[in-house]
Amino acid sequence: MTIGQYDEEPGGEARISELDLTPSPRLLEVLGDIPYQPWQCLAELVDNSFDEFQSDPDRDATEPPTIHITLPKATSGSEDAQVCVADNGRGMSESTLENALRAGFSGNSRYGSLGLFGMGFNIATARLGNKTTVRTTRAGDEFWLAVEIDLRSLQHRESFHVPLHREAKDDPGLHGTKITVSELKSNMFEALKRPKTVTTVHQQLGRVYSYLLRNRSPVPELPDDGTLAGLGISLYINTKRVRPHIPSVWSASRSVKRHGTDVNAVREIDRKLTDAYACMDCGYWHHHFDVAKCVECGSERLELRQRKMHGWLGVQRYLDESDYGIDFLRHGRKILSGDKSLFTWIDLDSGETLTEYPIEIPNNQGRLVGEIHIDHVPVNYQKTDFDRSSRDWHETVRYLRGDGPMRPKKAKERGFQENESPLAILFKAFQENDPGIRCLIPGNGTSATHKLAHDWGNQFHRGLPEYQSDDKWYQAVLAHEEAKNRETTGGEHTPPRPGDDDLSGRTGLDPLPPAEPPTSGEEIQPPVPSEPEPPTETEDQRYARYRQHGRRLHDLDGEITALGMGKRSVTVYETTVSVTDATGDPMPAVARVTAGVDLEVYVYGDHEIFREFGRDPRDYAIMEIAQVLRALARNTDTKFTVIAADVTRQFPDQRTTSSALRDRAESCLRRIRDLTGPVIATAAAEMWARLSNESKLQAESEAARVDPRLDWLAATQDGRFASYLSYEAIASLVRNVPTVFMDNKVFTAAWASWTADEARDRQVGHVARLLETIGGFVSDPSYKNRRELAMTRLAIDTLDDIIVRTGE
Repeated sequence: MTIGQYDEEPGGEARISELDLTPSPRLLEVLGDIPYQPWQCLAELVDNSFDEFQSDPDRDATEPPTIHITLPKATSGSEDAQVCVADNGRGMSESTLENALRAGFSGNSRYGSLGLFGMGFNIATARLGNKTTVRTTRAGDEFWLAVEIDLRSLQHRESFHVPLHREAKDDPGLHGTKITVSELKSNMFEALKRPKTVTTVHQQLGRVYSYLLRNRSPVPELPDDGTLAGLGISLYINTKRVRPHIPSVWSASRSVKRHGTDVNAVREIDRKLTDAYACMDCGYWHHHFDVAKCVECGSERLELRQRKMHGWLGVQRYLDESDYGIDFLRHGRKILSGDKSLFTWIDLDSGETLTEYPIEIPNNQGRLVGEIHIDHVPVNYQKTDFDRSSRDWHETVRYLRGDGPMRPKKAKERGFQENESPLAILFKAFQENDPGIRCLIPGNGTSATHKLAHDWGNQFHRGLPEYQSDDKWYQAVLAHEEAKNRETTGGEHTPPRPGDDDLSGRTGLDPLPPAEPPTSGEEIQPPVPSEPEPPTETEDQRYARYRQHGRRLHDLDGEITALGMGKRSVTVYETTVSVTDATGDPMPAVARVTAGVDLEVYVYGDHEIFREFGRDPRDYAIMEIAQVLRALARNTDTKFTVIAADVTRQFPDQRTTSSALRDRAESCLRRIRDLTGPVIATAAAEMWARLSNESKLQAESEAARVDPRLDWLAATQDGRFASYLSYEAIASLVRNVPTVFMDNKVFTAAWASWTADEARDRQVGHVARLLETIGGFVSDPSYKNRRELAMTRLAIDTLDDIIVRTGE
């Protein structure tokens, strides 16, 4: 690199001299100190292969695009250890190879590419080792082109000039490129030998290149219109195929109803943006049409290109603390994976931040996901983030999540219209985690089975066929509704069997012909039928009958182990017909071991021990499991109760702890406050006046904790104070002004339709006592015994049933 400069010659004449600013080859070695993880180094190298495949639309379909990564084995020595990345792309000519490597030194990367041997190539190879060889050939060429970049040699010679070799090849039809890094750095060599590192590389590359690796059919459950299909490129590490990480989302055909409108669990994004000029050398986008040169690199190679934002937003089938959020991609590679920044609203004027999701219980776990392609948004040189200060990024965020808060109440408080952005619509429909069809959350009839749904998600990612569709999750949603309805109606209605209305249906006899009228004085003798032998029911038929008349308790599905035995898959059914053992004696629960090591348990839900003594069928199912495991292990030393306790601990969704109940109580209170706000706002001054001084002080204290910048005086006048009322305060308002809260305004309990004061008082008292019971539990941090927790759980269950469901 040179720069012109004027020098003064003696006598006043000027001459031009040159300064040699070619960087020292030491620069490449210094690049190796940039903290790239092993998977990032490999990603920089395979980026070039993906670029090649994406730029070849006419590729022969009989030769699928493939990339092979070879890493050192655990038994490899440091002297001969290598890292290789090879593809079967078109290969490069001499001039293309020279320009590619020169582009690497200058840091340029052309429009529409992931890598093209840009700066990342040099960082990655310098990070891995001291010597890099690039070999490439095209179909029809008689030789391979080979270039060796030896960092130590370049530094010693203080020159960037490297020799180009031509190596003969046996098959002229061969084509592709191979990058080999040798003389590995000691720390990188030791890391790549470890199985844990190789596993991490598999997982990270499977996530980053999910779109490029998955086949040409869309992600399971997404709309099958071709726009969301993958590219079907194959990537192998040491001959083992890298599996793309595919999101486990609800089917696009599933929906929930909000405000009378069906909101589908998957929303497609396809937004065409204004065309712009893109620099073909550095990739910079120009939003003005009167440009002659690239403002970034000075190139005149500008072309008018289409800009678009496409992809999808959806709902995952399970909750997770970290595995949720939106993936943002550039040219098929994920730059951001599981990004959660769009779930926080930022006021650009005041700097106020408002975390909007997730806050429902469990408030540290989410399920909103997505995959958004934004090829036009610039990224940093490490490809770990987009330029969030760029106009293009702000345009993306504004469209996806809108300008104001996604929560209608928060938007209104801050002067925004209701947010109708794609993410806000999905958020408002699926922000809550209540079990059942309303939120698409699996449950057991009482509570959500988040742990079970998550376990099924793990099976999905392992590739087990029965977990690929969302049927298992959806059946658990329906099972929750069925169980909940049974509890509400006091039992399940058994439809009449054929023939119940006649003798033949009850006895198995053929129908009798109509009797002829008797003659005078004739004594009627009823026929005496012979009783046929009842058919013998096989064991398989008996259990099939139990299943036919049963419902699956999904929260007791799973794999369990005890007494040192291997894992056994357990399935539990609650039946509406009595169950018996092999001798025909009636039992509350029976079990059998199926083919392999699986275990099936059947519990008769209407047994007197459950109907009259209030025992939970799940407890007897667990006892039956423990009994069978003890028998299989032939262990008479371990106490039965110890085994049952061990089995119980393996079903965490069954827990009833103080912290879990507090979480549920907070969720209910938040829903009540959201419903209370609008009805209180119509008579805010009156409602505020009806509160006790203690309730007012508690509400003010809560407001100061949550939103210290709130104008509290104004909040007491316009009704916003409702967002900070305690259970006890709401209970007192229900007792004083029931007409504001009852009859499907906040609570579904009827009030106005009753004319007797006693009936009205009973309805009001029922709601208020539930609120006071739960409020007392929340405000009292002292230890609660088992009975107190059980009573609180029942109160929360009952209150949850009578809170109005929004949007329905």
